[in-house]
Amino acid sequence: MQILSLNNVTKTFGGLVAVGGVTCGVERGHVVGLIGPNGAGKTTVFNLVTGSLKPDDGHIFFAGHAIARLKPHRIVSLGIARTFQTIRLFPKLSALENVLSGCHCRMVSGLAASLLRLPSQRREERLVLGRAMAELEFVGLAAQWRTPAGSLPYGDQRRLEIARALATEPKLLILDEPAGGMNEQETLELRELVGAIRRRDVTIMLIEHDMGFVMHVCDQVLVMENGLLIAQGEPQQIQKNPKVVEAYLGLDDEP
Repeated sequence: MQILSLNNVTKTFGGLVAVGGVTCGVERGHVVGLIGPNGAGKTTVFNLVTGSLKPDDGHIFFAGHAIARLKPHRIVSLGIARTFQTIRLFPKLSALENVLSGCHCRMVSGLAASLLRLPSQRREERLVLGRAMAELEFVGLAAQWRTPAGSLPYGDQRRLEIARALATEPKLLILDEPAGGMNEQETLELRELVGAIRRRDVTIMLIEHDMGFVMHVCDQVLVMENGLLIAQGEPQQIQKNPKVVEAYLGLDDEP
């Protein structure tokens, strides 16, 4: 069953067609890679799915909801979370506080309850703190909970961003170049983390230029070039697709 589907989705900027009639789907529980050369339209697709941009044409459905015209906070509430190609943490806030910011969308206590410190608000606060610490432990950062995000090593900042996204309780997690800038050991750890997230019944869609990473973690790969979807299939099929080899892969490297 598909959790996400795009039907003839188009986005233009002036005379530039960034996404041209893309139709594809993401199966629930799968890890799907979106690859292609720089400028292919990959991040634009992610921005359309998460509500940062609105399509000029076409439809986007997530878990039975039409989301193409919804605002980003509404899409998050439905169960889509994302990270960004450029890390977007609150650098002066602690690791824990960064994750707590992700929990906010699931909190129900209103202003009055917070001001009056009602028992229901205090109870929710304890639950949220526990959830945030659990997400830090899940990504291996529990010991750094007090550390300002900006003081963490690069790989830890990437994992912290994932922890914050997971704190929103997503059904679909979108990762924009999660392995970008990581060393070999950090990439291996990220590969394991992606597997652990999947075992939580979270569907994952990612953009990544590290083809070894893509081929190891993805069930399906979508390939874009010049705003068009030129191929889709299992990783082994994509590796052998002449269009993909010509447009992007080169495929001299071992997966």
